[in-house]
Amino acid sequence: MKKTKPISYEHVLEFKRCTRDGDEHGGIIDPLIENFWHKAPEALRQREYEHNGCTIRVDINWQRLANRIRSFNEAWRPASTGGLPPNNSARQRVSRPLKIPAKVTVSGENDTSSYQWYPSFFAETFVHEVFLVANLAVPGAANFYSLSISRHEDRSPIEVRLSQYAFECAWVDSLDGNWPNVQALPREDVCEWFKALDIGYKQRAGTGIEKALYVLLHMANGETRIDSVAWIFHGLEALVSTRVGESVSGMVRRLGVVLDLDTRTQKILNQRLRKLYDLRSSFVHGGYAVPHPINSEVIDRNLDDHMRDFYELIQFGAALLITTIQALIKKRIIKLGFDELIVTTTI
Repeated sequence: MKKTKPISYEHVLEFKRCTRDGDEHGGIIDPLIENFWHKAPEALRQREYEHNGCTIRVDINWQRLANRIRSFNEAWRPASTGGLPPNNSARQRVSRPLKIPAKVTVSGENDTSSYQWYPSFFAETFVHEVFLVANLAVPGAANFYSLSISRHEDRSPIEVRLSQYAFECAWVDSLDGNWPNVQALPREDVCEWFKALDIGYKQRAGTGIEKALYVLLHMANGETRIDSVAWIFHGLEALVSTRVGESVSGMVRRLGVVLDLDTRTQKILNQRLRKLYDLRSSFVHGGYAVPHPINSEVIDRNLDDHMRDFYELIQFGAALLITTIQALIKKRIIKLGFDELIVTTTI
């Protein structure tokens, strides 16, 4: 590696919105989100990558985000308990765009380190990692959908567009008494598990767990559409090592082992997963009644029942993927495989 003086590149993370989309179960969810960001550990503030002879260090202090989330919750808390909403001045104060400084320091040189996008790539990579860690630890904690990353020299910022919506909805449904059981996990446990995966800047997933995590990122990056069902099955099949198109019963059996499901819950999983599988099959093989892209249930009431069932199935699939990954975290599993056992009786 050629000896060069480390070069630091100042970045700005700008949030147009950084809080939850809803306010359900605010007494439980909001304090846990606030605590997650307050005094974030080093694993969430600093990250080093080694790339082709370069050492790249990313530093982000999330305390401004923690302060904004807490101020927003305090301003709106009276309204959530039947009181008055914040006045216009307070509302503007807690809703204006939030800017957080970030620094990327590059030591060494390689064939791509001189490109202007190079340091920003690692800032964006770290932001994706933090998004996953935050929402697996406290579902709904990281709303990065309106987040942009920029340098002073950049003509156009990087638009991150990662929504916490699926994580938040999954946890709210669980708190309402529904299954799958998505929950909050200790921040340190999730950080330790994610670090042990050692994914780094890898652009193609290798293991089943990596594939499932990348699926969550793809789903967070887009709207809930029919292709979401394909992403969900890709993530589940990768996690439990079932082949594409393999029977649902095999997937249910393996998920039941990972999730420690009793017979009753396994029957629920089998029933709902088959409905999700039928939806995927109709999409892949041509039986799906394709809605118009405008997708207005108000104009055409025939769309009502279809869209309600569709969103419920997609949300169930996303929650199942999230709770399965959380089960691996709780069991400290970073690599998962299944062996087939043949039992015979001979004459």
